[in-house]
Amino acid sequence: MDQPKQLLKYLNPDAIARIAAVGFKPLDRVEGGLVGNHRSPFHGFAIEFAGHRQYVPGDDLRHLDWKVFFKSGRYYTKQYELETNFLAHILVDVSASMTFAHRHGRKLDYAAFMAVALASAVTAQGDQVAAALFADDIVTSFPPGGSEEVAINLSRALAETPVKDRTAVGRILTQLAERIGRRKVVFVISDFFGDVNATFDGIKRLLYGRNEVILLHVLAPLELDFDYPGRVELVELEGPGRLRLEGRNIRESYNAAFGKYLDEFETRSRKLNVDCIRCVTSANFGVTIAKYLNTRALTRGGRP
Repeated sequence: MDQPKQLLKYLNPDAIARIAAVGFKPLDRVEGGLVGNHRSPFHGFAIEFAGHRQYVPGDDLRHLDWKVFFKSGRYYTKQYELETNFLAHILVDVSASMTFAHRHGRKLDYAAFMAVALASAVTAQGDQVAAALFADDIVTSFPPGGSEEVAINLSRALAETPVKDRTAVGRILTQLAERIGRRKVVFVISDFFGDVNATFDGIKRLLYGRNEVILLHVLAPLELDFDYPGRVELVELEGPGRLRLEGRNIRESYNAAFGKYLDEFETRSRKLNVDCIRCVTSANFGVTIAKYLNTRALTRGGRP
């Protein structure tokens, strides 16, 4: 399949336009590789006044603050905020559980559309994106880039990558934290079916490096409410198990167990001040992400 057709598989212009119209800005200061639109933790002599520091021999005399000298008799230089771009890492779960589909298509396809839309919107605003597909290990990864090639390559990889059996979100996040350093933005797109404790250990490791972590929790409506009254065979997607039963007989107990899992996952996210967005495959993903970005800007004060 040629490149334009591959791009079209997961490229949704309407969703990209929705997301780009809102834009994404990190909540904290970031470390990027280029001059851009977001506050950097480093100081220099550019963009916006930030404060003073005492003059040391070798400093550029043009930045001496003479008003301060005339008042205090001491030499101080003006410091300014540097602005930088940010680097977003987009991680997409391609494990077997993401192939679950009921009426609204596979969770994996939904995740792929979100990943490509986010990559397109972030690079369109002048920032950079690195991406990786993972299951129990990294399957495919792409280095940081700031052009539409990122979305093209990501779409192609998502269309071609074979689905893997199991997932190990926590281990993947820990590996990422060791590799990417500090003050990056990390989007994780997954159903997060796995060891919850390990997942949050990985999240904490990323947060320790002042990285911002955003969890896009992909779920099918049937997973949220097991409303399937007839006889059904449940096949374990990440294992050999099979179970035949009447759907009506397990709905109440299943919903209670799954609801407990969701409550725990979302409560632990809030305690870490990590955004966890429930992305249900029956909903328009572009609307879901744009709504989140709007709410984020209003309630959490994303900084320019």
